[in-house]
Amino acid sequence: MDPNTNSATDTRLAADFALTGISRLVTVAPERYGSGPLGVIPNGALAAQGGRIVWVGAEADLARAVAVEAIPPAARHDAVGRAVLPGFVDSHTHFVFAGNRAEEFQLRHAGVSYEELARQGRGILSTVRATRAAPEETLLALGRGRLESFAIHGTTTVEGKTGYGLEPESEARCLAVMRALAAVPNLPTVVPTFLGAHTLPPEYREHPGDRAAYVDLICERMLPAFAADARFCDVFCERTAFTADEARRILEQARALGYALKLHANQLGPTGGARLAAELHAVSADHLDFASDEELDMLNGAGVVGTLLPGCSFSLGIAYPSAQRLREHGVRTALATDFNPGTSYSENMQMMIALAVSAMGMTLDEAITAATRGGAAALAMEAEVGSLEPGKRCDLIVLRGDDERELAYHFGVNLVARTYLRGHLFMGGEGSTERG
Repeated sequence: MDPNTNSATDTRLAADFALTGISRLVTVAPERYGSGPLGVIPNGALAAQGGRIVWVGAEADLARAVAVEAIPPAARHDAVGRAVLPGFVDSHTHFVFAGNRAEEFQLRHAGVSYEELARQGRGILSTVRATRAAPEETLLALGRGRLESFAIHGTTTVEGKTGYGLEPESEARCLAVMRALAAVPNLPTVVPTFLGAHTLPPEYREHPGDRAAYVDLICERMLPAFAADARFCDVFCERTAFTADEARRILEQARALGYALKLHANQLGPTGGARLAAELHAVSADHLDFASDEELDMLNGAGVVGTLLPGCSFSLGIAYPSAQRLREHGVRTALATDFNPGTSYSENMQMMIALAVSAMGMTLDEAITAATRGGAAALAMEAEVGSLEPGKRCDLIVLRGDDERELAYHFGVNLVARTYLRGHLFMGGEGSTERG
């Protein structure tokens, strides 16, 4: 008998989870469901089995398609007339770290530049010192608390970068923390990225050959050691970090070892990072504030996702990248928080949607798509997450209101009432989402 059916004579789908009472079911699958660019189904419903969606449609059709009566009553959930969306996919974060940079934030807004703070040994290096000194148990507790905050704000998949260790032992400890958190039930999915090329560590800044020696360390020791633990390799290609030539060497070695590629590109200036991302067919190029028209055309031609990070512009007090430019050049776009202790200390994707609409020229439909399906594409996970379709993980959010158009309009508050991870209601964390 087909395991997706209830009995030999009943051809309805089997399920162990159902969500009804949905005012607007935002599938983000317009080619398959509903109307408009978000594929909205009014008065929708959804069913899942084993943490994966098996059916999506109008609630009036649910009982004919799914054996609802066989679902345990406790697994039949009611959205009580609220809107439902896919969980947000945050494809660029740095959530494993120790320390605090509130003083640096104040200095920056008092006129001290990001580059000057880096020269003073602040910036990333201050977080490196704190992270190296922190035991794994501390990093684990900090990371778990941040993942719970992501979930409370509606994020169900979180990419996490290393890059605050900058030496083999500490980078390995950060990856071990992500591996341990990925195994914890009912937390967001964790996607690990190795970012040993975040900046030069302090011990490699004293002599002329130090830069080359650190790149050697990454290529010859760290990349081979971490190939089984990190899905992606990323490089911060910037004038305060690594050149395009250094980034090319690291990323080509990473690709040979089986890593997929990402790149911090053209955030603070025209560094050539976007061009390199296109040439190497990276999965995503992130920031792109100073990408040229030619580079955007190259990214489009290579199928590279452009990830925009408005929280960074907000925190630094600088101009926002133009989403309209990416649209005009055909670059597929993701939104992410860039959650980190120095330049975007926010785990709230709702805030990124609001900034994208108010400051970057996105429509709300574009911003929601970029925060869900676009983020999934930026992690090469579009077959798994990012929209509400059969076969995908049952990762979704129930808003506090009945219309997804509250997002960006009603800003500065948490609009998520419930978060579901693989069909289970998230209940963790102080100030959690609605219970029940």
